[in-house]
Formats: sequence, structure tokens, C-alpha cells
Amino acid sequence: MNVAQRVGSRKLAKQPISAWERLLYGLGELLVYGPLKDNLGFGRIRLAYTAGEAIGPEIFTFYRSLGINIKQLYGMTEASVFVCVQPDGEVKPDTVGTAMPEVELKISDAGEVLYRSPGVFMGYYKNPEATAEAMDDGWVHSGDAGYLDEHNHLKIIDRARDVSRLADESETLFAPRYIENKLKFSQFIKEAVVHGSDRPFVGVFINIDLEAVGNWSERQGLAYTSYSDLAARPEVYDLIQGEIERVNASLAEEPQMTGAQIQRFLILHKELDPDDGELTRTRKVRRGVIAQKYGELITALYGDDDHIAIEAQVMFEDGRSGTVRADLQIRDVAPTAALAAAP
Repeated sequence: MNVAQRVGSRKLAKQPISAWERLLYGLGELLVYGPLKDNLGFGRIRLAYTAGEAIGPEIFTFYRSLGINIKQLYGMTEASVFVCVQPDGEVKPDTVGTAMPEVELKISDAGEVLYRSPGVFMGYYKNPEATAEAMDDGWVHSGDAGYLDEHNHLKIIDRARDVSRLADESETLFAPRYIENKLKFSQFIKEAVVHGSDRPFVGVFINIDLEAVGNWSERQGLAYTSYSDLAARPEVYDLIQGEIERVNASLAEEPQMTGAQIQRFLILHKELDPDDGELTRTRKVRRGVIAQKYGELITALYGDDDHIAIEAQVMFEDGRSGTVRADLQIRDVAPTAALAAAP
């Protein structure tokens, strides 16, 4: 798979590959990649598109490494589907490509993506109010926030209604779901709730993935008795800090997002649960409930203390309720320096 990741994407992009790398990749195709694609039912796929919610760059790169020409696509019903697609040779794991022919894109002052083209809809059926709200002089409001990179590739970061600004010197763009998705691409992080709107920096609550971190702790020879016990371990904090630093390094590569790097975090004493009203049944974070229920922790996250004692009521699966007491550590994370722009 190391050979596949090194060679596969370059092969699809028709970039130079040495004879030795071609030989190794051909051997991998015979013994590993080909059988794996057959097992997945992908043996005859020549072109594939992914759309909707973002997938992790690791997953996207994995399929391209196997030789599957998978691309990102961005569209809406109001646009007759197509707005952007990735051209051959310009496939990136974190963008949705460039505008389709005759599609125009622009970004509003609020960061919302607007588009127009000959294919946009005439209006919502018998709903002129909704049509007037969605369209402005031929430009359609997508409802998504994003920006165009230096190669005119569109990057979607969040729903426009969820995007705000940090209260820092640069009034940095703050897109909570974009950062949370980057965190949740880690196998060790199950849920993440980032904070930062009208605050000086980004802080985050973390829920560890009990199974993944439990397996990791066993390999490290660390014993634990419960989720709360495992989540409080200094070694687990070190593990999660490494994952946050990886996300910060990724944000540092994006000029619009480098100021939104995570600077403080804590690992929650319990898993966020739909039964406690903290998540929807489809596991979307209820930010209002979190803000009300964990207001004391949010205040501590933006304070000077490095720990906070907490006592909370929890609901067990059998319907019983109980009290959890914990002393939560709060850690600082040093931001990654922004990369210099390419000449």
C-alpha cells in the first residue's frame, strides 16, 4: 500500500513514473490492488464521483491509490446538478474542483458560495418568496460557505449559516463543522465540538473512540476501568494532542484558515449521547444544548486554569441515572506556523 500511495495517484494523473516504480505497482496490481478491487466489486470501474458530505482525504487517497479514478463533484438540484467537478490532472482530496463550462462562481462578503449559469432553475414551484430569497439578479445562494484557492478550485468548508468569525486581530473565518470533520477523520476521535465564534481562538471538546483508544492502550500496556478513567490518562491526552497537531498542520496550509488552529482542548468525561439530548439521532451535535449544559467547561477552556473539577448527571442505557465526578485536564496546543505562499 505504500507503493500504491506513492505511485497510484501519479499514474492516474499521467505524471512521470520510473520503470522500477511501474514494475512494483504492476506487481501490487497483480497480487494486492486487483484482488482487493474485485472483492469490493470495483474491478471494472473506470470513473467514479463522490458528492454530498465530505469524505476524509485518507479515504479519497486510498481509492485513487488503487487506480480508481475517483473525483469530487459539487452540485445542487437548483443548478441542474452540476456546479463544479475535478478535471483530469487536477484532482485534490480537499476541493470539489473547478466550475463547469458556462458556470460562474463568486464568494459573497459573508463567505457564501454563489453561482449562475444557463442551467439554473427558474424558481420554486408556486413559491415566489422562497425563489426571491434563493436568487439575486440571477445568482443562486448555495447556502454553503467556501472559497476559491489559487488554482480556482472551490473548497467547501461549512454551511453558511454556521460560519462566523473569531474575535482575533484578523477576524479569522471560523467554520466549526469543517474543523470537526478534520478531527473526526482520526480513528481515535469519535466526536468533537469546537468553540470559537466571537472568541479569541479555537478550543475544542473531544470524545475519544473507546474501542480504538482502548485497543491502543492495551498495546501500550495501560490498564483502565471505564471510559472516564481512560479519557483522563496523560498518555491518552498525548495521543489526542498529536491528532490535533496534525489537524493544525493541515489548517496551516490554508491561508484563509490558518488562524483557526486549535489552541486549547479537553477530553470530556463522558460520551456525548442522543439520550442526553447532546446529539441528534443522526449524531449531529446540538450546539445549543452543549453550550447550556457545558457552559462551565467552555468558560474554563478560555480561562487560565489547566484543569477543572466537574460533577454531572448521566443517563445509562437501562434508564437509570447516575452522577459522574471527574477532574478534567485542559491542555494548550501550539499552533503550526503558516506556510509561505508559493512564488
